[in-house]
Amino acid sequence: MFVRASVLAILLALIPYGVANAAPAAATCDLSGTPSSSAYLPNITKSLGGPTGWVTPFIVQNVGATSTDLQVSFYRFSDGSLVTCRKVMTLATGTSFADVPNNDADLPANTQFSVVVRSYGAQIVAVVNEHSGSAERAEALSYNGFSAGSTTVSLPNIVRRFFGYHTPFIIQNLGSGPTVATATFVGRGTEPGATITRTIAAGQSQFIEPNVEASLVDGGAYAVTVKADQPLAVVVNTHNDDASVTHPVAYATDGITGGFGTLYGAYAAKNANDYGRAGTMSTIVVQNLGATATTPTLEFTPLGGGATTTFTGPSTGPGAAWAFDPRYVNGLAGTTLCGPTTSPGCLADGEFTFKASAAGTIAVAVNVISPDSAMGYTATGSPAAKFFLPNVTRTLGGSTGWTTPILLQSVTATGASVEWRRFADGALVTTQNLTFTAGAGVRVDPIGVTSLASDTQYAVTVTAIGGTIVAIVEELASGGDSAMIYEGFAAP
Repeated sequence: MFVRASVLAILLALIPYGVANAAPAAATCDLSGTPSSSAYLPNITKSLGGPTGWVTPFIVQNVGATSTDLQVSFYRFSDGSLVTCRKVMTLATGTSFADVPNNDADLPANTQFSVVVRSYGAQIVAVVNEHSGSAERAEALSYNGFSAGSTTVSLPNIVRRFFGYHTPFIIQNLGSGPTVATATFVGRGTEPGATITRTIAAGQSQFIEPNVEASLVDGGAYAVTVKADQPLAVVVNTHNDDASVTHPVAYATDGITGGFGTLYGAYAAKNANDYGRAGTMSTIVVQNLGATATTPTLEFTPLGGGATTTFTGPSTGPGAAWAFDPRYVNGLAGTTLCGPTTSPGCLADGEFTFKASAAGTIAVAVNVISPDSAMGYTATGSPAAKFFLPNVTRTLGGSTGWTTPILLQSVTATGASVEWRRFADGALVTTQNLTFTAGAGVRVDPIGVTSLASDTQYAVTVTAIGGTIVAIVEELASGGDSAMIYEGFAAP
């Protein structure tokens, strides 16, 4: 069980993401040629709201076969102006670089940015960690950077004052010209739909906050589709953190840029003890991205393997969503509560992987909630033979600091090789060889890997054996809402 402490105090005292990778001096944007790849980060902040306000460390991993040079451009959120560039030269394959905006003297304080990381030499991926507050009011969220945008983005779970939660979302225009982003809201129940627009200049970001939109209703839950004539990237920040909330929580997910007929989730829970967080449960929201109604199903397999339990949802119209709450019979919130064991219409208490499927295309958002924390991720329809995990840590910041269990779900694989590279020097510290049951899931706890050092940060590569896998990473520490999830990156 974790001992409560101040997560932000740990973050700001140690600046863990900058211990081994202090930000280089500001430079001009003069790397030439066509980038090998880019990572777009719609929401980056430095002490936004004051000294204990929002700060967003971000981590970039080289997932190519050769070293690469990075150019990191910070654009002011308010007007899109370029504030500074920085360069990272010769980032080795498989290794990661980190930037902590609060450490960057060339960035103004109490400011919000959109950031573009351009790579010259190899492909990259990036993950952003968002932190705010201290002690019991600490909050933590994580989202993945975008390699490209889409003219259609799906958001399965958008709410307004829904049991205390609200979901502002940030839309970045990745195109070369201005655009009008149109967000179409479809209610999950009887709430009326709505359409909300934002005009966004090239490279800039705008947000929609449901709590202030007159066309949305209190208690409303919506599936949203955002469309534009320029490619977009969208980040959803979900909050339950009003001043009256004893234990404020928040989490972030990426907007979904494509649907699949089958998707995989590496973690779900019902009344589980998730790494010391008793009472953890997961609601799963399935959005229909097709043009006709579909009937989705969810199939749960215990973490580590075992008998599956399948649920069939209702007929779900185009653009609409079905929300499954495992605590209730047939997942229908507010009806009869299930007991702790499997019974008709009920999932047993425990931890699971899951598969979502439907005729047509769907998208899935997963909300992992405990009494004092919240985190979220999106299921993937693209299992792969290799995944990159830019930021994996073991007690980073001390004994109550950040530890990041890896959750792997086998689709067809029977094992995996896990390579751990130290942030400080890029050295390959150890390679694990795992075996597991095809179709099941496994948790890899950095604390249980004896060859890893405490208070240390790693870049990890997972290569499947005999098939494909999916991967997510939980980022956990003590103090307030010290819980985040990010999705692993399939090899390009």
